[in-house]
Amino acid sequence: MTAGRAAIPVFMAAFLASAPGCGGPGPTSANTPREMFEAVLMSPVVGGVSDLQGAGDTWQGYSLYLRFTATRDCIDSLIATGYRDVYWSDIEDEFDLPLGYDRFDPPWAPGSIYDKDCYIDEVENSWTHSGTHWLVVDREDGTVYFRGLGA
Repeated sequence: MTAGRAAIPVFMAAFLASAPGCGGPGPTSANTPREMFEAVLMSPVVGGVSDLQGAGDTWQGYSLYLRFTATRDCIDSLIATGYRDVYWSDIEDEFDLPLGYDRFDPPWAPGSIYDKDCYIDEVENSWTHSGTHWLVVDREDGTVYFRGLGA
């Protein structure tokens, strides 16, 4: 009888670890980085965007991490959709990758940008009625780090 009781917590722990958004070993989204980008940033992906990489969860909302390279015009167009300036110190915790999400090459490192421009926006899109997006931009080389949460 003791073995039966122990099996229930083990079963529940395995179930919760495998459930989307429940702290499993990595991202749960089956969407490609391109699909994530097009759903929450701009569709279609324009020619000014390249080197798109990403990871995240897209179940009952979304939690996304994207990185891409963009032309100056593309970056300016994206920011003009409603982003406002914010200090890195106010958003840096949002850019900490959860365990198992580092699928980026080179590694995810928005904090390493020497002269970073940081932005925030409250959004609605095809995946959410209420969300927050953050950008960290390296204007010198056109690298953009994106973090998005939607409910």
